[in-house]
Amino acid sequence: MKRLPVFTFACFVAVSPIVYAKTINISIGYQSMCTDTYPAGTVIKGLHLLQKYLPHSGKYANVKYNIIWRDYSSGAPITNMMIANKLDFGTMGDYPLVVNGAKFQQTKNERSYLITMTGYNLDGAGNGIVVPIKSKITNVGELEGKVISTPIGSSSWGMLYEMAQDKHIPMSSLHIINQSPMAGIAAITADKIAAHADFCPISEYMEYKGVGRMIYNGIDTRVPYLHGAVVTKSFAEKYPQIVVAFDKAVIAADAWITKNPYVASKMMAKWTMIPKEVLYLYFSHGGYLTLNPAITEKWVDTLKYDHSILSKYAGSSSFQVGSLRSSLPRIR
Repeated sequence: MKRLPVFTFACFVAVSPIVYAKTINISIGYQSMCTDTYPAGTVIKGLHLLQKYLPHSGKYANVKYNIIWRDYSSGAPITNMMIANKLDFGTMGDYPLVVNGAKFQQTKNERSYLITMTGYNLDGAGNGIVVPIKSKITNVGELEGKVISTPIGSSSWGMLYEMAQDKHIPMSSLHIINQSPMAGIAAITADKIAAHADFCPISEYMEYKGVGRMIYNGIDTRVPYLHGAVVTKSFAEKYPQIVVAFDKAVIAADAWITKNPYVASKMMAKWTMIPKEVLYLYFSHGGYLTLNPAITEKWVDTLKYDHSILSKYAGSSSFQVGSLRSSLPRIR
């Protein structure tokens, strides 16, 4: 697969050769509850793909690698841990990518690089709003004045702003609280909240389990739903070939899933709590998810749009998206 030029959240600069430590720690934040991030997290971890492509020659000769995988419920805590220098890589959805880039641009010297996409749905399918199975609510207009939970800072959080704008619903009329996917599932099951908004595949998971009913699908926004992976500037500049190895692992993960989605879904179900039937809705040929690591102009435009929504409704800080290109080492 030919590697396309990538966009980043900072300009990538050359650094002088250095002598690497005998052990290099690689900390990766991933999301086992978010299907669209699997090629850059769950699958790489499950198949040990990163180890296959890590460099072992030249400056990396005799180096040992300590890969640390940390599972998070959404993209927001991954960004916080990257800012705190606790994670080198992170996988997340579109709105979290925007928040990630904006937060890093607020720092004096550190930045984050968008190094690969993982998967997308061109029309926005994947996000959804679910009500308890016995709820009498049938449309989002009936949610005004009621409690809606969502992982704050996630793609589904951004979808709520898009939905409110499209449906002319004042955001002030929605009582939005922060809940992780697991907490949201529990609250819907116990009929403790009016609705829960979440990213892929939580809505389908709740319908499959018979505890929730989707009343709004992200496809109604007609805005592409994206996911990707970022790395800190400091790590990428120090270990550029490890970033290349990570991208190679993502491409290999894509190929493994695409070759036999049914087998892949069964394996991914063993690595996560998501049933294979739900995973197959996403990863089957013609399913919700399209796997492609390329960072295109269309995706940059989508991130610009996402940022405009957050700037308008959530007071997001400034974030320069479109002008930020780099020349990360090409995959050979």
